[in-house]
Amino acid sequence: MDLDTAFKGAAARLGLGRVRAEFYPFSELRHTWTHNGGELSFRISDYLEGAPQEIIESLSGYLLCRAQHMTCAADVGAPYLAYANSRAFWASVKETYLSRARRLSFEADGGSRNLKIVFNYVNSRYFSGRAPEPILAWVSESPRRRLGFYFEPLRLLAANRILDSESIPRYVLEFVMYHELLHHLSAGDGGRVRRVHHTKQFKAQERAFTHFEEAESWLRRIVCARRSR
Repeated sequence: MDLDTAFKGAAARLGLGRVRAEFYPFSELRHTWTHNGGELSFRISDYLEGAPQEIIESLSGYLLCRAQHMTCAADVGAPYLAYANSRAFWASVKETYLSRARRLSFEADGGSRNLKIVFNYVNSRYFSGRAPEPILAWVSESPRRRLGFYFEPLRLLAANRILDSESIPRYVLEFVMYHELLHHLSAGDGGRVRRVHHTKQFKAQERAFTHFEEAESWLRRIVCARRSR
């Protein structure tokens, strides 16, 4: 059963009108839909090409309910959501994902700061060297969006390119690295991706960073400076 057929079948079961669906090469695992006259059109991430039939059927029912603001039974979307949050799935699309990540640079030496050196220092200083080295990258995007992130499915840790500067104390980048490594170490090694939120315990761990207050102040200053432009 192909993608379009799966969506048409799910639409018929839900009593909906005309539907069509196609794969599209998004850089992320994302799906979009538009209403064109009486037809509902879906663009589905091509990361799912080759996914098992039951996953495509689950996705079609799940997205149709979302697009129509309908209540979706938990078991409808469960197979797709479990699949999309599995390490096996992300391992299968890793190379494609990394090749499309145009805002990422995997060269550790940014010119002023070196992510590998910063990782080794933070790992030794705060984690006794027990943090497995993630994929390290610089990300070129507005610091108003984020100053760093940890993409757990691929164990990818990125720091904002704005922190690659001698005018910003190195401990600011070290704090971003420390924060993301807390996510990295809290995620576990199971087969399913585990989301780690900023709980009270997590925030308490952040405060163990030596220059916590100074780093937080610098990060606020960086964000505010970009907002004023």
